[in-house]
Amino acid sequence: MGRRDLGEQVVLGCGAGSGILLGFLSSSAPVLAVIGMVVPIALAVVVVYAPYRPKGTSQRRTIYRWWRIKQYHRRALARTGGVWVSPAVEAGVRRDGTPPDAALSEPEGVAGMTWVPVTVRGQQAVVVLQPAAGCVTAALEVASPGLGGKEVGEQVVALERWGELLDAFGNTEEHPVKRIQVLARQMKSDPHAHQRFVAHRDESAATAGAPQWLRDSYDTLAKAVSTSAEEHRYYITAHAKFTRDLAADGAARGTGDEGVAAAMAAYVEELWARCEDADLSVIAPLDEGRMTALIRNSYDPDHAIWDTDLPRAHAFPRNVDVRDGAFVATRAAGTTDSWFHATAAVVSWPTTPVGPDFLSPLLIGMPDVIRTISITQNLEPNDKAVERMLDEDTNNQAEMHRDRQRGKNVDPRDMIAATATGSRGMALATSGAAGSAVVGYITISTRSAAALEKTKRTTASRARNAHLRIEWLDLEHARAFATTLPFAGGIK
Repeated sequence: MGRRDLGEQVVLGCGAGSGILLGFLSSSAPVLAVIGMVVPIALAVVVVYAPYRPKGTSQRRTIYRWWRIKQYHRRALARTGGVWVSPAVEAGVRRDGTPPDAALSEPEGVAGMTWVPVTVRGQQAVVVLQPAAGCVTAALEVASPGLGGKEVGEQVVALERWGELLDAFGNTEEHPVKRIQVLARQMKSDPHAHQRFVAHRDESAATAGAPQWLRDSYDTLAKAVSTSAEEHRYYITAHAKFTRDLAADGAARGTGDEGVAAAMAAYVEELWARCEDADLSVIAPLDEGRMTALIRNSYDPDHAIWDTDLPRAHAFPRNVDVRDGAFVATRAAGTTDSWFHATAAVVSWPTTPVGPDFLSPLLIGMPDVIRTISITQNLEPNDKAVERMLDEDTNNQAEMHRDRQRGKNVDPRDMIAATATGSRGMALATSGAAGSAVVGYITISTRSAAALEKTKRTTASRARNAHLRIEWLDLEHARAFATTLPFAGGIK
């Protein structure tokens, strides 16, 4: 079956079985037998292998894959008519200032959530429970890794320490945390903020009596401060599935959601310690205010990410519009202007050796782009990782062998990918390290659909420079957008 997933294999198997059965039942009439045998098999092959591009989309996919995507889009339109409206404004607040349950609703693409406050190393944090997705998450904000400012040797050491962090979680069979997500968010900042502050200060009555030397000193300081047209934030999310081990640990620490959240807080504290071992400086865990600001800034970049006073009920914008298949549009309350977001999946990672900073074309040098990169790693013990690599290598070799038998030239990229798979399997078997399934997503945000198309082309070009192949996710941008939120999603 080659690299087909389970559903595609079922379609091909059913087509072959139906063809053989119809051919047998029609064996008395040779023409009907041939037709009955060929038609189901041909239909199955077309459904699984023949690509096409529907109107209003940008990618060519097979009928099988489009069926699943269109089914999701139809359901999204049926649930909300295509435009989700936040109930937070109408629901208001209770007398004690807390939002009612009616105000806490998630837009299309985001699973239902319960936020539970906890304490991690004496600091406030929030644990997000997602019963529909069967998982618990919590996030840390870290300072910029700064690989670009390190020597090559230091970069290698930093990556080795990160590998040790992943190995500590992945190779421990009973540890509930088996997924780690890294978020890199780039936003526009204001390079003229200092000048505007100085002008506002000079107009203020409070500074009317300030001596001139003090005014001049601040003017000199403002000119000396280096301002940038972009700002970067980095986050690490820990993801744990609801398992017996997690339930038992939670029951030992408390009851219900509070017990599970307390257990997750202990895992986040362990992640914090391992981040420090990996030379990553943790700024703080995400509490309710920081989490709300990050989510709201992702949907509505006009909201300052450092404004952490926004209530949780307003974490999501006023409207989320998923009717257009090329993007998802969001609009905040009190404004008529929308933001347009599109998400791409990384469908091919580098198959040749690259440096530790191979993502730098995407991470730096794009000052006019508001963008979030999410890399999620699903960890697994060494023996399972080696077994998965063997299965993948067997599929690769079988695919190339069939191409040779049919007289078809083997794609050199497939040969490189097969060699890389074998090398990874050998490295895993030699080192005994934990393995990981890696997915990546890139979300971009602009003020108009036309600007979004231009930014898509720029992002795709930068991705090629980073040796990545990306694919824009038509008709499912709302669901794909959620993979670049701090919930470690995107892996089946």
